[in-house]
Amino acid sequence: MDLKHFYDHFLGENDLVRANIMNDRTFDTLDSLAAYKMAGLEDAENLGGLARNISMAEAALTRSLADIQTGDNLHRLSYDVSKFGTLIDYQYILEEGDGYGVIHQDIVQALDAALKEAGVIPAVDMYIHNDDFGPPDIERLEQIYTGPIYWLYNNLTWRELRTLLKRLNSETEGNQKDDYLRHVTALITSPQFLEAVLQHIGDQELKIIQDNVDRNDHIYEARSRWEEAKNLGLVVKVHADYYVMHEKVVEALKSVNFTTIPQRRKRPAGDVAAAPSDYNAYLLRLEIKDVHEPIFREVQVPAGINFFELHLIIREAMDWRSSSPSRFKAEGFEIYESMLQMSEEMHTDNGEAHLLSSFTQVDALLDRVGVIDYHYESIDGYIVKITMEDKINIDRSVPAVLHHSSTIPIENVGGTEGLKETMAVLNNKQHPEYARTFEKARTMNYRERYPVTAINNKLARVFRKGHPITEFNIDG
Repeated sequence: MDLKHFYDHFLGENDLVRANIMNDRTFDTLDSLAAYKMAGLEDAENLGGLARNISMAEAALTRSLADIQTGDNLHRLSYDVSKFGTLIDYQYILEEGDGYGVIHQDIVQALDAALKEAGVIPAVDMYIHNDDFGPPDIERLEQIYTGPIYWLYNNLTWRELRTLLKRLNSETEGNQKDDYLRHVTALITSPQFLEAVLQHIGDQELKIIQDNVDRNDHIYEARSRWEEAKNLGLVVKVHADYYVMHEKVVEALKSVNFTTIPQRRKRPAGDVAAAPSDYNAYLLRLEIKDVHEPIFREVQVPAGINFFELHLIIREAMDWRSSSPSRFKAEGFEIYESMLQMSEEMHTDNGEAHLLSSFTQVDALLDRVGVIDYHYESIDGYIVKITMEDKINIDRSVPAVLHHSSTIPIENVGGTEGLKETMAVLNNKQHPEYARTFEKARTMNYRERYPVTAINNKLARVFRKGHPITEFNIDG
């Protein structure tokens, strides 16, 4: 069906009345109205007016239909004035009946070109799926970070946008993706709001962002250290290997006083606030919760590690050997040990941000919350409270246990209560159940004396690799 037949078939007397109300002219016949509408698709001024008034839902519709070919050149859709009011008023979507509307492919193509010309929709795809993309192709990213910011953040799903707003402690009035996109892009281009966001970024990353803003650099390699920046909306993933920061975010950051951010950042109580600015490691206290006597390890960990690496450190420091899954929890966050575990539980919505340990950096979250719980989901259900006690400097970039209590949280004994009962037997060699209990405990991870030297040697070997350790390369 060509455009003339489209208007001849679908225009009715109600459309003639609507056109006489909406336009500064009177149409006597449907033929004259059809001729006017077709001429309007060749009129740059008319299409420019449409571009200024169109909703993002209508722009999204146009973009989605532009490359779809149908046998009759028609696209059928809901005749929804609340979503497509401008296109209906302009009589580009006409009523077919039974709640459905119809738009012609020629109209879609004309609108698509006009909206791209006006910068309402991007002229290029805002995500690059090409596996052959490499360093020589970096310049292609410029069209993305200088394109419409709405469409850059449209790379995020509705769920990701909702989680992002929760992380930013902000709420939007509407509940459609369009509402979330408008709200997020308004926040993330506000210098005042960005000052608060930057307080949740680690010191090293903050300095890199400041340098990049000064150099007008918008591109970040997709490494774990930028996971927090991504989760806070500062950067958006546009390729498997790259994040970009939109030019409007960069411009807003140029108005931010970066030197005041570290002083304004909330830090845990204690000596951490007075820590040296050139630290390269943390002193963490790992303490089993709800046990009958203190079980703790004070561990140095290099700055910049991810949560999967911290998971390995905790397992080794506690001398745990089972393959039971684990996760980290803090206020507003849940960080999964494995991608399989995360994918199985992502359908739950408990208001928390769902993150993967291999791609989430420890520094920013520790800076933000100070205390994190590690849930060891064996049958014992041990929970380790992780507290940042200090920021320090170390000579070798490897983790090590510095101080410890002697008791080992034995596995497979029934949790903290079972541990109390087991230790009461093991601490009394005259107990009638001592021999049986010792034999069973020894097959688990029980040691009469905590093997700190052996554990530190093992940690040094594991972390001697020159790259971050993740669940995907742990065996490599």
